[in-house]
Amino acid sequence: MQQTRLALSILFVGCLQCLLLLLVGLTDMPDQVGAIPHELYPGMLIGGDGLMRFEPIRDYGYYFQLLMLGQVCLMIALGVAPQKRTKVFWSWLSVAFVAGSYVWWQLFTGYEAFLENGETEFVAGFPVATAWQVYAVWISGLALVGIYVFGFKQYVWSDADQAAFEQLVKSSESRS
Repeated sequence: MQQTRLALSILFVGCLQCLLLLLVGLTDMPDQVGAIPHELYPGMLIGGDGLMRFEPIRDYGYYFQLLMLGQVCLMIALGVAPQKRTKVFWSWLSVAFVAGSYVWWQLFTGYEAFLENGETEFVAGFPVATAWQVYAVWISGLALVGIYVFGFKQYVWSDADQAAFEQLVKSSESRS
């Protein structure tokens, strides 16, 4: 039953993602989305107003990424045997989701703030939003790696699983 609920949750999140992509596809393109001629350099094109281009699909993109982070966590849970999905496991998975969501929120709002006022701070040589992308996105993924590394014997392959596997190999060899 738990496996079915998890599979249905994955299907539901996937359908929501498809809906958001459909909404992006149906959204009217703003003016000058394909670039406009540069005032000083003939043959060069510039993108025009970034905020104007971003605004129509802003929320769709934001929520799509949150759904993507949730989908990753659900898929990880699907790879863990139902009896091993303890409250502690779900807690750690939730922490990983929150960490990824926080980084996404910072990256997104940093980019949006730049589009609104054209100014940004610099962190370790990059604009704020880019610094979140370069440094923090992969760091937030370490929470998922930590679950795998430190919870491997508990959630993925326990000593009991190893013993059962060895017994299966022995019984297979004795039949041969």
